[in-house]
Amino acid sequence: MNNAWSNLDWAIARSGGFTAFALLALAVTVGLALSLKWQSPARWPRLINNELHNFLTLLSTVFVGIHVLAVWIDPFTHFGWYEIFIPFLASYRTFWTSLGIVALYLGIAIGTSTLLRPRIGYRWWRRLHVFTLLIFACTAIHGIMTGSDSTTWWGIALYVSCILLVGVCVIVRLNKWMQPAPEKRVPPARKPETQRFQPGSVPGQPYRQPQTTYKKN
Repeated sequence: MNNAWSNLDWAIARSGGFTAFALLALAVTVGLALSLKWQSPARWPRLINNELHNFLTLLSTVFVGIHVLAVWIDPFTHFGWYEIFIPFLASYRTFWTSLGIVALYLGIAIGTSTLLRPRIGYRWWRRLHVFTLLIFACTAIHGIMTGSDSTTWWGIALYVSCILLVGVCVIVRLNKWMQPAPEKRVPPARKPETQRFQPGSVPGQPYRQPQTTYKKN
């Protein structure tokens, strides 16, 4: 019975980790696409939007919680709460496990900054959002170095596809950032048109022909 429960719990921990990583890759990709102002074709619905980015991020966070909880209660690993939530205290592959913990706290910090965005301003929120790439890198290394399925063909395919997807978007984003901003063309100033007025006319009013009066003899 204990062996069956351990196998089930470990399967939940592994699947939760892989699902969270894939959703994180999609969330980062959509965020980079938004920064690049990529849009769907004109005839398609607008799929790339902030709502999709927020939904993928939230769903990834849910599976991170499932992954952490399953690892915590796994009877085989025997992780204590301090090994789960404090970096560099885990007995199993200390450094690589700590990268996952650091990524978790960075994700909490960025999520908090999103809630505080009206207070801290858009500029600081956008600067903090750059750390999302660090979260993705730490998560990828954590999964590759600690996961028991990292050497399987499907595990390698998942990691390679997610890293390539995010990497291509990052390269395109950096290329756009390094390009000089286009110069704004200022149209030449037009000379003011001189209005011709008839003698005796008032500017801004239509010209009226003066009436001539004749005196009776």
